[in-house]
Amino acid sequence: MKIVFLLALVLGFGGTLAGAHYAPGLKHTRLPSQTAVVANGGRAEQFLIRLPLDRIAATDGEAGGLRAKGADAMLLPAQFVGEPLLVEHFKVRDSTGTVIGVAARHWSGTGESTSTWSVLIPSRGALVMSGQGEERGALEAALRSRGYNAGKDWSGDAKVAMTRDTGGVVAAGTGEFQGLIGTYTETWTVAGVDEDGKVSGTIELSTVTSRL
Repeated sequence: MKIVFLLALVLGFGGTLAGAHYAPGLKHTRLPSQTAVVANGGRAEQFLIRLPLDRIAATDGEAGGLRAKGADAMLLPAQFVGEPLLVEHFKVRDSTGTVIGVAARHWSGTGESTSTWSVLIPSRGALVMSGQGEERGALEAALRSRGYNAGKDWSGDAKVAMTRDTGGVVAAGTGEFQGLIGTYTETWTVAGVDEDGKVSGTIELSTVTSRL
């Protein structure tokens, strides 16, 4: 049942974005890609999300915690509220700070925890990335170790890696991203949390890819 629900979320999000992308008469401006060549002949590209400005929505389930603060709530069916499940939607920027598309993040803590990113850039295509290893409440745990207490303002400079040392996997792509393989890292840099739990900072998705 949970797999069906997650699949429905992914397909619904993807269908909405695809409809917006391929609507008749709609032509998106091609924004230049901010990529750099790496030593092995591949390319590196970084995507940026600014919090709380770029947060669109998040599920309101128990797994949300700070991650669900400061966004419109996507209500879960009652049977899933207590499940280790978190869905987040964001605007996404390139390394210069220009908004170029949208992204969805799906995390499940059933068995070995996994997270999946779907990044859509209307003028370029879509990129799907998957990683393992993020523990439930990882953000809160990292901030508490730096003096954060729920219900109180906190400020600092906390970097939290949400992927393993080896990184996650670039799993699939369309358009310009089709045929790319590689790895990515996800890093949260938190500068502050207000008394309501709203996080201020950035999420960086750094990819290194090459052609099959």
